[in-house]
Amino acid sequence: MYNAEDRLSFIEFQSPTLADRAPSGGEWLHEIKYDGYRTQLILQGGIARAFTRRGYDWSHRYKGIVEKARSLRVKSAIIDGEAVVLGETGIPDFQALERELGNPNSRRIIFYAFDLLHLNGRDLRQQPLAKRKAALHQVLKNAGPTLTYAEHLDATGKDVFEHACRMGLEGIVSKRADTPYRSGVQPSWIKVKCIKSDTFPIVAFVEKLGAHPRRIASLYIGRRVGDRILYAGKAQSGYTLEAARRVREKLDPLIIGNSPLSEPINKPKATWVRPEVLAEVQFSGVTDRGILREAVFKGLREDLAPIPAKPPAPSMKRDERREHGVPRENILQLLPDAISPPKDELLRYWEKVADHALIHLARRPLKLVRHTLGATFYHKGPLPPIPASVHQLRVQKREGGEGVRVWVDDLDGLLGLVAMDAVELHPWNAIVDDIEQADRLVLDLDPGEGVPWDAVIEAALALRGILEAADLESWPKVTGGKGIHLMAPLRTKMTHDSARQLARSLAHCLVDDDPDRYLLSADPAARKGRIFLDYLRNGRGNTAVGAFSPRSRRGFPIAHPVSWAQVERGIRPDTFTMSHPFRAVARKAA
Repeated sequence: MYNAEDRLSFIEFQSPTLADRAPSGGEWLHEIKYDGYRTQLILQGGIARAFTRRGYDWSHRYKGIVEKARSLRVKSAIIDGEAVVLGETGIPDFQALERELGNPNSRRIIFYAFDLLHLNGRDLRQQPLAKRKAALHQVLKNAGPTLTYAEHLDATGKDVFEHACRMGLEGIVSKRADTPYRSGVQPSWIKVKCIKSDTFPIVAFVEKLGAHPRRIASLYIGRRVGDRILYAGKAQSGYTLEAARRVREKLDPLIIGNSPLSEPINKPKATWVRPEVLAEVQFSGVTDRGILREAVFKGLREDLAPIPAKPPAPSMKRDERREHGVPRENILQLLPDAISPPKDELLRYWEKVADHALIHLARRPLKLVRHTLGATFYHKGPLPPIPASVHQLRVQKREGGEGVRVWVDDLDGLLGLVAMDAVELHPWNAIVDDIEQADRLVLDLDPGEGVPWDAVIEAALALRGILEAADLESWPKVTGGKGIHLMAPLRTKMTHDSARQLARSLAHCLVDDDPDRYLLSADPAARKGRIFLDYLRNGRGNTAVGAFSPRSRRGFPIAHPVSWAQVERGIRPDTFTMSHPFRAVARKAA
């Protein structure tokens, strides 16, 4: 139960596990797999909103669905379903859906609803699916065809699957009738596809020679294996003339001079692009080298468009790679000057501060700085063995594919992270129960060369006033490095994109007031004598060092919450250390 006055926010979808055959048994409900965009409707206070798989607000693109949802006789609800356009044969048509999304007033987009997560102030996720669907059926009476209840079929999984394939449908989803709704990929939902289809990043295109306006003739697609992109084949068919032109226009600003593939291939006709645009591709099978057979383009996956990532860290020099045994694919950024504490000291430290640290670190996905095999680095890709005390969260990565993030909720978890060679902990601005919604802002005051510390203090106090004017009560944290973080809990959660935009607008107020002292660019050449107001700590998966996390620096300083009175007195960023986590350590002024 929750307070009906609380603002409802996006909930990460439950997703099915892919299988070769439909399950049997009377405990399973079998539904058609709709070929469209997974969508979540949130209704509250007479307002309806529609969100994509990644939590983007697409209410403006689903006007017909949103308007119909407002007419439902409920005070509040969260409904899970799929946005679909039916083709001439009555079968969902993915490319037709793409076309209709360009017309905000389209009445052809239908929302097939198959689950009900909240209703009139009650959280229904712990109820069995059969009860949730029964309640959903009542809510959607007389709401069709725009809002259509997705019926489950009273037959065996095998029969339903064979019938779906005969009709030319994509497949079916089988769901256990007695299970609750749990975000992430779950074995209680099973999908079986008649026609194989998946999402792939576009890595290159071949242009149709002599075409005016310009259009593609075919696409080269990649597949992600960890943090590598490997060649997955060529999609030569499936394009309407309109789609071929639109894809060419979409890829134009992403053209690059070299292949983005981790293993180069010889494709003399290819125009290479940054792999930021995702395509839905249908195929008959996959070779043992990972190449798709009979690949056919179905459309672009705009609902899964990745958030632009920060520029990649500089590549390691050859001699740096020789100094350690960490696989290159595990290193997001090497910290060659880092000094990491011994594990026994880390264990004793976390035992001492766990109660204080968990207030800030618990139940948040964590980015790790690890020290192992002679290197200290920001970790990426496959993790080392994860102890049972450390929890795992499967997430859809913004660049496509699925990844694992770790999180903890007790001392044993913190000690388990030490066993994984973790030194620094950098938490998300969201909790594991609702990772797509930011619950706080972070503004990092990062002084450039030649900036005196009292100028950083002055900037922090000025930014506090800007946040207060925006009705945000902030608290400061010294970083154990060279700056200060302003942490601002959000009264109402918002998408990570919205949080980043808000943080930028607040930081911009200070830049506009004195551009000679402050800037929003990380360019080292421009930062000399100025303070970089780093708002990019906000955004899905972006992080800042967590309170009470040790730093891999001489003396082992720690990030530490402080009071505004301490800031006004000029407290230094490396005041607290692992050996003195609760009292100031005398430091020489820089």
